[in-house]
Amino acid sequence: CLNDMLISVECPGGVVIGCMSRAAASQLDPASQARVVEAPAEAAGAPGSLAEFTTTGVAPRERLSFWRDGVLKRMVPLEALDGTRPFEARLRRVVGRDAELVEHSSDAILAERSQERCASDGIDDISVDLMVDCVSARMDHGGERRVRSGDICIVDYARPAQVVRSRHRAGGLIISRRRVCEALGADPAPLSGRSLPMKGLGMVLRSHLRLSLEEAPRLAPAERLVAIAAGVDMTLAVLQAEGRGAADVEQFEGGFYHAACRLIERDCADPELTPEIVAISLGSSRASLYRVFLRHGESVSAMIWEKRLVRAWRMLTSPGHEDLLISEIAFRNGFLDQPTFNRMFKRRFGLTPREVRITASTATEAPSFALMSASAEISLPKRPR
Repeated sequence: CLNDMLISVECPGGVVIGCMSRAAASQLDPASQARVVEAPAEAAGAPGSLAEFTTTGVAPRERLSFWRDGVLKRMVPLEALDGTRPFEARLRRVVGRDAELVEHSSDAILAERSQERCASDGIDDISVDLMVDCVSARMDHGGERRVRSGDICIVDYARPAQVVRSRHRAGGLIISRRRVCEALGADPAPLSGRSLPMKGLGMVLRSHLRLSLEEAPRLAPAERLVAIAAGVDMTLAVLQAEGRGAADVEQFEGGFYHAACRLIERDCADPELTPEIVAISLGSSRASLYRVFLRHGESVSAMIWEKRLVRAWRMLTSPGHEDLLISEIAFRNGFLDQPTFNRMFKRRFGLTPREVRITASTATEAPSFALMSASAEISLPKRPR
């Protein structure tokens, strides 16, 4: 009996249920089965809550059927492909207001969503699925294709699909069909099975999904909601660009803002990085990018310089860079001459680079922007005017 298999254990930021939860009512069909266990209110589907499902504690011979009948809701695991060990799997889901962030890892498996299941359960959400790690994977969803680590695939749960995966870890966002249709102005069915282009906003989305999946257990519920909202905006913009040939920057303002912040964070050490390059990389006009930043009280150019200065501070105060000349640290962070670096650094932090290095053992750590898109509380530090 499934009831006898379940163990609920509270953990920071969520609940681990060996292996099931009861999902709250939502406009989105939950990623896991909604039955059997009455979990605490936060774990049961409150926005920002995190729940984790695992085969741990289930008898080895019953794990695959447990995973099929008690956990997965969209895909049906047909066969565990590694006969040398008991089947192991884990699913983590973070509930958003109109989307879910889902991570799934398991041993090698064959799974499908049949035409009959599509017709019977009526689930028609759209998923963007990032293959985080997998040696070998294939998907038949409007055509058979190989899926490589780093690929982001579009899955339409209104249509049949079959996947064959070696031991893997994957994750992504499940978004209601209504939201995707509104963004595209058309039905998303023609995009089924396609991989998103790994350039511009697509690359930033991949980075955002990776970081969100990694950091979700350590984030507060409000921070998870910000991460999901930013990811949804980025996803819809990428899908819109795929469907229409271009995305409406201001329609997905939040996603573009966080995508631009991530791109600047990643590339700020390049002295050639300019607002124009950021706009081109994200597929927007410079004017649109400026308007998005203005609404957040920011300047694109100021943020580029800010990220460079913060990176330089970290290098000056962190172990492992003591042997670098200050001029080399300046060059490694996008500054083409040391006098300009010294002047801007002193204006920003009130100390020269040399003074910061000398007092590194007692200096306050510079602000971190690693999770800018995953936190509602993080903002750029105030600058001298």
